[in-house]
Amino acid sequence: MNREVTVGHMLFTVSVSDGEATWSVRPSEAVENKYNKVLFSGAVTEDMGDELLKLSWVIRLAEDEARGKTDKRYEKISKIPDTKTN
Repeated sequence: MNREVTVGHMLFTVSVSDGEATWSVRPSEAVENKYNKVLFSGAVTEDMGDELLKLSWVIRLAEDEARGKTDKRYEKISKIPDTKTN
């Protein structure tokens, strides 16, 4: 099974084969330009999904802050383990 997700200018591919899950990142232009050089790749590790959900919340917060929108529920983001604010 292969699944591809475009995020900004990055194309993420997650693959499962023979009981092993892996991921890779290429430029999203790779599809149109046939430029298929993988920039980063690795094994899907335990808790990676939870870690990416944390990243999703941090990005959402940044988007909202950039638009001048604040929300009290986001104040809890700094309490998520391994998340620091500067």
